[in-house]
Amino acid sequence: LREDIFELISHVDPEKAVVNLFTPGLEMTVEKAVRLREAGLYNLIVGIYSADPEEHDRVRGVPGAHAKAVDAIKIALDTGLMVTMSCHIKSGQVDRISELYDLAAKLGVQELSIWEGMPKTPEERLTQIEREKIIEIYRRVNSSPTGPRLFANTYFEGQMLGCMAGRKWMHIGVDGSVRGCPYLKESMANVRCGSLEDAWKALRRSGKFNDFIRTCPAQDLFI
Repeated sequence: LREDIFELISHVDPEKAVVNLFTPGLEMTVEKAVRLREAGLYNLIVGIYSADPEEHDRVRGVPGAHAKAVDAIKIALDTGLMVTMSCHIKSGQVDRISELYDLAAKLGVQELSIWEGMPKTPEERLTQIEREKIIEIYRRVNSSPTGPRLFANTYFEGQMLGCMAGRKWMHIGVDGSVRGCPYLKESMANVRCGSLEDAWKALRRSGKFNDFIRTCPAQDLFI
Protein backbone atom coordinates (compact mmCIF):
# COMPACT_ATOMS: atom_id res chain seq x y z
CA LEU A 1 0.00 0.00 0.00
CA ARG A 2 1.07 3.58 -0.62
CA GLU A 3 2.10 5.31 2.58
CA ASP A 4 -0.31 8.16 1.87
CA ILE A 5 -3.28 5.96 0.90
CA PHE A 6 -5.09 6.71 4.15
CA GLU A 7 -4.75 10.46 3.60
CA LEU A 8 -5.93 10.14 0.00
CA ILE A 9 -9.03 8.21 1.06
CA SER A 10 -9.88 10.70 3.80
CA HIS A 11 -9.90 13.54 1.24
CA VAL A 12 -12.90 12.02 -0.57
CA ASP A 13 -16.24 13.50 0.48
CA PRO A 14 -18.44 10.45 1.26
CA GLU A 15 -21.54 12.44 0.34
CA LYS A 16 -20.25 12.84 -3.22
CA ALA A 17 -18.28 9.67 -3.93
CA VAL A 18 -17.16 6.35 -2.49
CA VAL A 19 -13.67 4.85 -2.50
CA ASN A 20 -12.98 1.34 -3.75
CA LEU A 21 -9.44 0.04 -3.25
CA PHE A 22 -8.04 -2.74 -5.43
CA THR A 23 -5.29 -4.85 -3.86
CA PRO A 24 -3.62 -8.26 -4.32
CA GLY A 25 -3.80 -8.50 -0.53
CA LEU A 26 -0.13 -9.28 -0.03
CA GLU A 27 0.58 -6.75 2.73
CA MET A 28 -2.65 -6.50 4.71
CA THR A 29 -2.51 -6.28 8.49
CA VAL A 30 -5.13 -5.62 11.15
CA GLU A 31 -3.62 -2.19 11.75
CA LYS A 32 -3.85 -1.26 8.06
CA ALA A 33 -7.41 -2.55 7.79
CA VAL A 34 -8.48 -0.46 10.79
CA ARG A 35 -6.81 2.63 9.33
CA LEU A 36 -8.51 2.04 5.97
CA ARG A 37 -11.90 1.80 7.67
CA GLU A 38 -11.28 4.89 9.77
CA ALA A 39 -10.11 6.82 6.69
CA GLY A 40 -13.48 6.11 5.08
CA LEU A 41 -12.80 3.25 2.67
CA TYR A 42 -16.09 2.01 1.24
CA ASN A 43 -15.02 -1.28 -0.30
CA LEU A 44 -11.82 -3.35 -0.36
CA ILE A 45 -11.46 -5.34 -3.59
CA VAL A 46 -9.08 -8.29 -3.34
CA GLY A 47 -8.01 -10.08 -6.51
CA ILE A 48 -8.11 -13.88 -6.47
CA TYR A 49 -7.60 -15.43 -9.89
CA SER A 50 -8.29 -19.04 -8.99
CA ALA A 51 -9.74 -21.11 -6.18
CA ASP A 52 -6.65 -23.29 -6.64
CA PRO A 53 -3.82 -21.75 -4.56
CA GLU A 54 -1.09 -23.04 -6.88
CA GLU A 55 -2.77 -21.56 -9.97
CA HIS A 56 -3.30 -18.21 -8.26
CA ASP A 57 0.32 -18.11 -7.07
CA ARG A 58 1.50 -18.90 -10.59
CA VAL A 59 -0.52 -16.03 -12.07
CA ARG A 60 0.66 -13.62 -9.38
CA GLY A 61 4.24 -14.86 -9.58
CA VAL A 62 4.43 -14.81 -5.79
CA PRO A 63 4.59 -18.00 -3.70
CA GLY A 64 1.94 -17.93 -0.98
CA ALA A 65 -0.01 -15.12 -2.68
CA HIS A 66 -3.31 -17.02 -2.46
CA ALA A 67 -3.00 -17.58 1.29
CA LYS A 68 -2.11 -13.92 1.83
CA ALA A 69 -5.09 -12.77 -0.25
CA VAL A 70 -7.45 -15.00 1.74
CA ASP A 71 -5.97 -13.68 4.99
CA ALA A 72 -6.44 -10.11 3.75
CA ILE A 73 -10.12 -10.81 3.09
CA LYS A 74 -10.61 -12.32 6.54
CA ILE A 75 -8.83 -9.43 8.25
CA ALA A 76 -10.85 -6.84 6.34
CA LEU A 77 -14.15 -8.55 7.11
CA ASP A 78 -13.27 -8.90 10.79
CA THR A 79 -12.43 -5.19 10.83
CA GLY A 80 -15.86 -4.31 9.47
CA LEU A 81 -14.91 -3.41 5.92
CA MET A 82 -17.05 -4.27 2.93
CA VAL A 83 -15.09 -6.75 0.80
CA THR A 84 -15.32 -7.77 -2.85
CA MET A 85 -13.40 -10.70 -4.29
CA SER A 86 -12.37 -9.97 -7.86
CA CYS A 87 -11.18 -12.03 -10.82
CA HIS A 88 -10.48 -11.66 -14.54
CA ILE A 89 -11.76 -14.36 -16.89
CA LYS A 90 -10.50 -15.29 -20.35
CA SER A 91 -11.70 -17.88 -22.84
CA GLY A 92 -11.74 -21.38 -21.40
CA GLN A 93 -12.02 -20.12 -17.82
CA VAL A 94 -15.75 -19.45 -17.47
CA ASP A 95 -16.34 -22.72 -15.63
CA ARG A 96 -14.08 -21.56 -12.79
CA ILE A 97 -16.63 -18.88 -11.84
CA SER A 98 -18.61 -21.45 -9.85
CA GLU A 99 -15.51 -22.44 -7.86
CA LEU A 100 -14.66 -18.80 -7.24
CA TYR A 101 -18.21 -18.11 -6.09
CA ASP A 102 -18.07 -21.03 -3.66
CA LEU A 103 -14.84 -19.61 -2.22
CA ALA A 104 -16.36 -16.12 -2.00
CA ALA A 105 -19.39 -17.52 -0.17
CA LYS A 106 -17.19 -19.53 2.19
CA LEU A 107 -15.15 -16.44 3.06
CA GLY A 108 -18.29 -14.35 3.52
CA VAL A 109 -17.48 -11.47 1.18
CA GLN A 110 -20.29 -9.21 0.04
CA GLU A 111 -19.58 -9.53 -3.69
CA LEU A 112 -17.74 -11.54 -6.31
CA SER A 113 -16.68 -9.33 -9.21
CA ILE A 114 -15.96 -10.97 -12.58
CA TRP A 115 -14.20 -8.96 -15.29
CA GLU A 116 -13.35 -9.93 -18.83
CA GLY A 117 -9.57 -10.29 -18.99
CA MET A 118 -7.51 -8.60 -21.67
CA PRO A 119 -6.61 -11.31 -24.23
CA LYS A 120 -3.01 -11.55 -25.38
CA THR A 121 -3.85 -14.02 -28.15
CA PRO A 122 -7.00 -14.52 -30.25
CA GLU A 123 -7.56 -17.81 -28.42
CA GLU A 124 -7.89 -15.99 -25.09
CA ARG A 125 -10.75 -13.80 -26.30
CA LEU A 126 -14.11 -14.76 -24.81
CA THR A 127 -16.57 -16.15 -27.34
CA GLN A 128 -20.15 -14.95 -27.57
CA ILE A 129 -21.29 -18.28 -26.15
CA GLU A 130 -18.99 -17.79 -23.16
CA ARG A 131 -20.29 -14.26 -22.62
CA GLU A 132 -23.85 -15.57 -22.68
CA LYS A 133 -22.89 -18.20 -20.12
CA ILE A 134 -21.45 -15.50 -17.83
CA ILE A 135 -24.71 -13.56 -18.08
CA GLU A 136 -26.66 -16.73 -17.30
CA ILE A 137 -24.53 -17.29 -14.17
CA TYR A 138 -24.95 -13.62 -13.23
CA ARG A 139 -28.73 -13.84 -13.38
CA ARG A 140 -28.93 -17.18 -11.59
CA VAL A 141 -26.71 -16.11 -8.70
CA ASN A 142 -28.39 -12.74 -8.19
CA SER A 143 -31.86 -14.27 -8.27
CA SER A 144 -31.03 -15.95 -4.97
CA PRO A 145 -31.74 -13.88 -1.85
CA THR A 146 -28.67 -15.22 -0.06
CA GLY A 147 -24.94 -15.38 -0.68
CA PRO A 148 -22.54 -12.83 -2.19
CA ARG A 149 -23.84 -10.72 -5.05
CA LEU A 150 -22.22 -11.28 -8.43
CA PHE A 151 -20.96 -8.39 -10.56
CA ALA A 152 -20.08 -9.16 -14.18
CA ASN A 153 -18.90 -6.42 -16.49
CA THR A 154 -20.05 -8.66 -19.35
CA TYR A 155 -23.59 -7.73 -18.31
CA PHE A 156 -23.02 -4.34 -16.69
CA GLU A 157 -21.04 -2.85 -19.58
CA GLY A 158 -22.33 -5.18 -22.26
CA GLN A 159 -26.11 -5.20 -22.02
CA MET A 160 -26.91 -2.63 -19.35
CA LEU A 161 -24.82 0.53 -19.81
CA GLY A 162 -22.40 -0.24 -22.61
CA CYS A 163 -18.67 0.43 -22.36
CA MET A 164 -18.27 3.28 -19.90
CA ALA A 165 -14.80 4.40 -20.99
CA GLY A 166 -14.89 8.15 -21.51
CA ARG A 167 -18.67 8.15 -21.08
CA LYS A 168 -19.25 7.50 -17.40
CA TRP A 169 -15.73 7.21 -16.04
CA MET A 170 -12.12 8.08 -16.71
CA HIS A 171 -8.76 6.77 -15.59
CA ILE A 172 -6.06 8.96 -14.06
CA GLY A 173 -2.57 7.47 -14.13
CA VAL A 174 0.13 8.01 -11.52
CA ASP A 175 1.71 10.53 -13.90
CA GLY A 176 -1.53 12.51 -14.10
CA SER A 177 -2.44 11.30 -17.59
CA VAL A 178 -6.16 10.98 -18.28
CA ARG A 179 -7.51 8.12 -20.39
CA GLY A 180 -10.93 6.67 -21.02
CA CYS A 181 -10.06 3.53 -19.05
CA PRO A 182 -6.93 1.88 -17.59
CA TYR A 183 -6.35 -0.20 -20.73
CA LEU A 184 -6.60 2.47 -23.42
CA LYS A 185 -3.21 3.92 -24.28
CA GLU A 186 -4.04 7.39 -25.59
CA SER A 187 -4.05 10.19 -23.00
CA MET A 188 -6.46 13.06 -23.59
CA ALA A 189 -5.25 15.41 -20.84
CA ASN A 190 -3.17 15.61 -17.68
CA VAL A 191 -4.50 16.68 -14.30
CA ARG A 192 -1.08 18.06 -13.39
CA CYS A 193 -1.55 20.67 -16.08
CA GLY A 194 -5.20 21.53 -15.50
CA SER A 195 -8.32 20.80 -13.52
CA LEU A 196 -10.18 17.51 -13.31
CA GLU A 197 -13.19 19.21 -14.89
CA ASP A 198 -11.11 20.30 -17.88
CA ALA A 199 -9.72 16.78 -18.23
CA TRP A 200 -13.22 15.32 -18.36
CA LYS A 201 -14.29 17.89 -20.94
CA ALA A 202 -11.24 17.00 -23.04
CA LEU A 203 -12.28 13.35 -22.99
CA ARG A 204 -15.80 14.21 -24.08
CA ARG A 205 -14.64 16.65 -26.79
CA SER A 206 -12.35 14.03 -28.30
CA GLY A 207 -15.35 12.34 -29.92
CA LYS A 208 -13.83 8.91 -29.26
CA PHE A 209 -16.38 7.92 -26.64
CA ASN A 210 -19.70 9.03 -28.06
CA ASP A 211 -21.08 5.70 -29.26
CA PHE A 212 -22.91 3.12 -27.17
CA ILE A 213 -20.89 -0.07 -27.65
CA ARG A 214 -21.47 -3.44 -26.02
CA THR A 215 -17.92 -4.75 -26.22
CA CYS A 216 -14.64 -3.51 -24.76
CA PRO A 217 -12.62 -1.51 -27.33
CA ALA A 218 -9.41 -2.36 -25.45
CA GLN A 219 -9.85 -6.06 -26.19
CA ASP A 220 -8.02 -5.63 -29.51
CA LEU A 221 -5.02 -3.75 -28.12
CA PHE A 222 -3.09 -6.64 -26.62
CA ILE A 223 -3.44 -9.27 -29.34
